Amino acid sequence: MGWPIALASLAPAACLFASYPRQTRRAGVFLGVTAALCASLWLREPGPAAALAAGWSVLGSAAAAAAVWRNARDHARQAGELEAVCRKRRELAAALTEVKRRGTTAEREQKETLALYGMIKSLADALKWTDIKPKLESAVDQVLGLTDYALFAADPQAKGSFKLLAVHRLEGSPGSSWATLQRCLQEQGLELGRAQSIEAPERAVVVPIADDAEVLGYFYARAAPGADPAALLSKTAAFASQVSFAFRRIRLFQEVENLSQIDGLTGVYRRGGFDDRLEREAVRAKTFKTTFGLMLLDIDHFKQLNDRYGHPFGDQVLKRVGEILNVSVYDTDFVARYGGEEFVVLLPRAQAEGAARKAEAIRRAVEAEKFQLGFETVKVTVSIGIAHFPRDAAAPDELVAEADAAMYEAKSRGRNQVVDSWSMRHSS
Repeated sequence: MGWPIALASLAPAACLFASYPRQTRRAGVFLGVTAALCASLWLREPGPAAALAAGWSVLGSAAAAAAVWRNARDHARQAGELEAVCRKRRELAAALTEVKRRGTTAEREQKETLALYGMIKSLADALKWTDIKPKLESAVDQVLGLTDYALFAADPQAKGSFKLLAVHRLEGSPGSSWATLQRCLQEQGLELGRAQSIEAPERAVVVPIADDAEVLGYFYARAAPGADPAALLSKTAAFASQVSFAFRRIRLFQEVENLSQIDGLTGVYRRGGFDDRLEREAVRAKTFKTTFGLMLLDIDHFKQLNDRYGHPFGDQVLKRVGEILNVSVYDTDFVARYGGEEFVVLLPRAQAEGAARKAEAIRRAVEAEKFQLGFETVKVTVSIGIAHFPRDAAAPDELVAEADAAMYEAKSRGRNQVVDSWSMRHSS
């Protein structure tokens, strides 16, 4: 029975070989099996040799199992420490990434703040739309980073309408003009005067530029692919609130400027405004090879009206004639009080036949007007002379002289009529 003893003596080595370095479960199984075999050997062959073999086997297997368990415990501890180190490294890397992100964000916000400050400072000096346009475009680029947008400003000539101030890369977009944008919002049942996002026909934001409750303009921006419309809406709304003061400033300046150029009695432009406009129109006509007409109008027997009915009545006549002229011409025409009871109307791109029809309509409208003074009804008439550039004259002052001559020809023919300079010179 020597081979069972020899086999038992190999149990520690087998346990260590089978379970090292960290097979603790296998080491426990080997230790239990070895203990059972050694007990069986001792029971079958009691004696010193069997006792020594059994003791060696059990103690050696226990030592091997203890070594495996200790090694497994040390490995688990080291693995835990390594995991803690790795976790700390990951946390530090995440913290570093967050610091970099915050630094980048802070740098970007600082640049945006500086750009916004520079924009506000530059906008504070703008008094005309031509001055503010390039500054707004630069601000949109630096502060918002947008490339597809349009800016609209309230049109003082048409309440509730807005004129295009600037447009970039919006061909075929509803934001390319106020008419298409307004129609798009109305078709979708969206309320004007409120910042909002639209999804069709393209993803975009529409933001009013308002001062208190008055809408002074609109900002339309197309959303870039992948952009968050809510974030874009918030950013553009903040931008609109920052530039609203400039829109208000220009609006007020225009109103003051218009008041300084408008005749307080008649509601038409003063003589100085007409002289400037006539010079510009002559330059434009020469540059683009176009034409324009000039209509000079005088109230017949105005001095007699003043002498007979008094200056307050004369002022009433002047005021009403100014109102008739303002409603009888296009927005592109220019009406001014030329002096005393004389008025002048500038007609850009007007043809002779159209100018003659308009002058005749004005003459009839004034003739049809009835001025009530107590129980007396007073009728007023006008004499009108027409001249055209460059048909009748090649210089502004010469054109005025031609229209003036035609007007006095109308008076010499009995007043209350229209005379064209060309027909006057070629009638003989």
